[in-house]
Amino acid sequence: MTRSIFNRILLSHIAVILLSTITLALLMSYLIRSNAVDNKRQDLLSKGSAAIELLAPDIRAGKVPTNDTLDNISDLAGGSIWLINENGAVIAGQPPSSWLTSSKESEQEISDLFTGNPQTWTRPARRNNSSITVALPIPAAPKPMAIFLDAPIVGVNRTVFAVERILFYSLLAGIFTAIILGLLISRSLTKPIANITQTARNFARGNYNSRTTATGNDEIGSLGRTFNTMAESLMEIEQNRRNFLANVSHELRTPVTSIQALSETILDGLAPKPEQQQRYLATIVSESKRLGRLIDDLLDLSQLEADELSIIREQLDLKLWLLAEFDKIQPLLAPKQLTLNSNMPKHLPTVWGDADRLSQVFTNLISNAIRHSPAQHTIDITVSVTKQHAAISIANYGPGIPPEDLPYIWDRFYRADKSRARSHGGTGLGLAITKKLVQAMYGDISVSSIPGQGATFTFTLPILK
Repeated sequence: MTRSIFNRILLSHIAVILLSTITLALLMSYLIRSNAVDNKRQDLLSKGSAAIELLAPDIRAGKVPTNDTLDNISDLAGGSIWLINENGAVIAGQPPSSWLTSSKESEQEISDLFTGNPQTWTRPARRNNSSITVALPIPAAPKPMAIFLDAPIVGVNRTVFAVERILFYSLLAGIFTAIILGLLISRSLTKPIANITQTARNFARGNYNSRTTATGNDEIGSLGRTFNTMAESLMEIEQNRRNFLANVSHELRTPVTSIQALSETILDGLAPKPEQQQRYLATIVSESKRLGRLIDDLLDLSQLEADELSIIREQLDLKLWLLAEFDKIQPLLAPKQLTLNSNMPKHLPTVWGDADRLSQVFTNLISNAIRHSPAQHTIDITVSVTKQHAAISIANYGPGIPPEDLPYIWDRFYRADKSRARSHGGTGLGLAITKKLVQAMYGDISVSSIPGQGATFTFTLPILK
């Protein structure tokens, strides 16, 4: 990993440096050559105009300047000078050999020249120097005549080579710097990545307390913080799984142990009296039913959490449904002589819900209220309606729920009253199932409680529009 990241960073830096250096070299070479050629062209045009003024008297008189005269002028101009006629033939002076072998002027260029347009030719470098030639028409000549000046662009290639050499050394320095920077940057990147990788490996081996220290303010730090958050969630899930298995084992072991002990007592003849045997058999049946309820609740909860439980959303007349539920729960109130007090509007809306699952929700909440209500007290049921939901509240006036326990009452097998035995309650899954069922029907459920004054559970159902 380290080598891969280092190579990528190094190659990217070198590529940028190479591209920048080559582009800069080409640009500077072009600018230097272009500037030198332009300066030399202007210089030769100026010297050509001066030479025409010097030769004008002889040319007006019909005399062709001698080679000696042209040689003197060429020494002052720093190059070669010659004259041509309208046919392009040299009539005075001597062009350089490079001109004769490489750059003959064309008929069109000669024609343009004698119409008054100066011409310029540039030839490639020879012996480290480029050469430029300019031609100007001679207005004073009785017959069409033009003067040519040719001179080297001294030092251009030498300057370009010097610049390229400087850029080459700069390139080497840049590559060396890129290697150093690439090494430093790759280390700064790979160190936290290696830390996250090692932490992940430790986590995979079962060390759920392992956390990464790579929590900086960059993207890798964000990855590290996300990993730690994930680790906390997985640790919590694992702890919940262990607790769940422990609770299930305990809840299953209790009735199974009771059934086994009572059955062995009867089989061993330790309960000879018929009434004693009947009492033991009744307990076995009761524990068997309790075991069945626990298994049913576990299956329901498993299906709800896997989103596999079938929920049939149908239209329900809320008032008729509530009245039917009130009739069902009357026998549950009798043992503790509890009174049901309902408070709801005269007209209630139609709601969406699964009638059977809603009955399960209502029964779970009522059973919970009955278990925690003192004898001969009241259970209040209140219904309120908003534009979108109908809310049903079930309040008891028992010991209430401590504030620190409120966030956990929806957890599986959680008991706010640690001293209360399961024989006095349900399976410990009722509230967890109730919450999942309400949410599956697009409703919500909440609880409020004041210790010593009771608790109120409220669930909502969507209204048919």
